[in-house]
Amino acid sequence: MSEFCKILIVDDEFIMRQGITHMIDWEQEGFQFIGQASNGQEAIEIIKDNPPDIIISDILMPQMDGIELAKFVQEKYPQIQIIILSSFSDFEYVKSSFQHGAVDYILKPSLNPAELIKTLKKASSEVQNFTLPTKGAVNANSILNRLILGFDSNIDFDYLNTLFINPSFCLFGINAKNTYNIYDKRNKMLDFIISEIDQEFSSKDVNQNQSIQLVNIENEIIVFVINFHNENYSNIVTKLAEICDTVSRNFPEVFFVLSKKFDSIANIKTVYDKDFSVLTQQYFYNKNIHFLCSENFEIPPSMDKFNFKSFSESIAILQISNAFEMLTQYIIKAISNKSLTEFELKTLIQNSFYNAISNLEYLNFDPATSNILKRDCFDKIDNSRYAEDLMLNYESILSYFTEIIEEHKSKITTHMINKIIQYIHAHYDEQLNLTDVSKLFNFNYYYLSSYFSSHNKEGFNEFLNKIRIEKACDFLKQDIPISDISSMVGYSDHSYFCKVFKKFTGLTPSNFRKNGIKIND
Repeated sequence: MSEFCKILIVDDEFIMRQGITHMIDWEQEGFQFIGQASNGQEAIEIIKDNPPDIIISDILMPQMDGIELAKFVQEKYPQIQIIILSSFSDFEYVKSSFQHGAVDYILKPSLNPAELIKTLKKASSEVQNFTLPTKGAVNANSILNRLILGFDSNIDFDYLNTLFINPSFCLFGINAKNTYNIYDKRNKMLDFIISEIDQEFSSKDVNQNQSIQLVNIENEIIVFVINFHNENYSNIVTKLAEICDTVSRNFPEVFFVLSKKFDSIANIKTVYDKDFSVLTQQYFYNKNIHFLCSENFEIPPSMDKFNFKSFSESIAILQISNAFEMLTQYIIKAISNKSLTEFELKTLIQNSFYNAISNLEYLNFDPATSNILKRDCFDKIDNSRYAEDLMLNYESILSYFTEIIEEHKSKITTHMINKIIQYIHAHYDEQLNLTDVSKLFNFNYYYLSSYFSSHNKEGFNEFLNKIRIEKACDFLKQDIPISDISSMVGYSDHSYFCKVFKKFTGLTPSNFRKNGIKIND
């Protein structure tokens, strides 16, 4: 049995997982943190491979919540102790979890190191054939993990200096989640990598010229801190390249990175954030490449931000081909220059399609087709592992989108003008003008003027005046003062109203009322 009590944390909130992970020094308290999961289903995958002694689990989570997880554990792994995290003053959920084997609970708002340690010790006393070891054990993985992630300001540098006696450092490793989404395959790959590292940097080879220490960061990222004399650097790089080659033959999508050299363990967080992490993101632009060194990496040129406002305006006036041509050229340039991250590119594409589809929905576009477009966009773009795949999927979605637009072009155009006409009929009594209506419907002023005239007998102002005079004729049949009717149909100037009225009817409002003549079409 392990000398430490093994802990698994399950919570859908990343910040909560990180907070608990770094709230205490696990090994010094006699515990060993073995991993994190964002829901019960992920937790089960970890449990099957490496059963913990204690699970700290939230109640409400997607896919599989804490109660369902507790049921599964009670049935399949009754020896595992479960501690429930709750944010509720109503303990109905907590009571239900106790019925399925939970041993204790902690309220999230009151969670603190002392409370956590106290609850863990209580749960560990229920673990069969286990006695909590004496406090004071020191673990380099835990210290380096907290140092890299910035969760501890009281790092024992004296202890680290006994581990790392050479003048130079570099970071070698992989973001496993970028490689495989399936936990089981990811875990097998990580085990294989660690085995290869152990073989290449075995104890018989490790001397005063080099040493290596593994740091595991949230199940997904493994970082090997390599400490060496400068004259041994080329030999280390050669070994790492061989390891990458061996691993890639078994796991073809693997992508390792090697950071720049640095001269103090105190600088590890800066190198990790600004170099190592940046390099791991480059897998997106390096299909079939398995090893990237910082010294061979050139910082991509910056790009101006995409003019999303111009794109949206083009979509709004149904100049869809122009809008997406603008977007396509931007994406091609971004991929060619490697100027945007995977997240930035995918977000831009998804937001652009969502904007276009939403505009079509406003025009009473077919909901079923709209949902297919949205699903295709988000699924295909999200699942594009490399830049080349992203471009192919983008072109496929755009082709389908363009085809749908062409099929419904007449319907879309007709519906748009009908919307505008309906609005004018409903708001004729307000101070309407073409500028206000164009803004309201997200139309370019000049385009709307031309667009309106081409679909009606009159231009905008003529059409508005016609509606107002028709309404005025109806009001003149009622016992309403003519001066009031003027403002009721949207004219602030009574004399101007009379002038327009005579232009349309050939009579003044008072003569029209006397004669009871209807307006001519």
